[in-house]
Amino acid sequence: MKQKIKEEIYVKEFVGNLQKIRFSDLPKDIQENDIIDICREESFYSENNSYDDYTRLVIIRERDETDEEYQKRISDNECLKEELRKRRYETYLKLKSEFEPKH
Repeated sequence: MKQKIKEEIYVKEFVGNLQKIRFSDLPKDIQENDIIDICREESFYSENNSYDDYTRLVIIRERDETDEEYQKRISDNECLKEELRKRRYETYLKLKSEFEPKH
C-alpha cells in the first residue's frame, strides 16, 4: 500500500525565539491541506557547542508516494527483514552453544 510522503516545501528562519509569524511570512502558493510547523528554540551555550535563539517556520505538503519510491521502500524493507533474520539466527546459535549441556 502506498504511503503519503511529507515534503518541506518552504522554510524561513527568524532571529529570536519569540518572533511573531505573520500571514505575509507564508508562501503565496500555500494550500489548505499544507501543514504549518513553527519551531521556537532558545539559545544554547556550552564548551563545545552553542547557537542563538531562533524561530523556524516550515510548510510541509503531503503527496502520494511514487511507484519508484514504493518499490524502493518495499525492497529496503525486505533487505532489512533478511538482515534481522540473520542476526536472530546468529544470536540463536550463540545462545544455543552457551546453554546446551556439554557431553
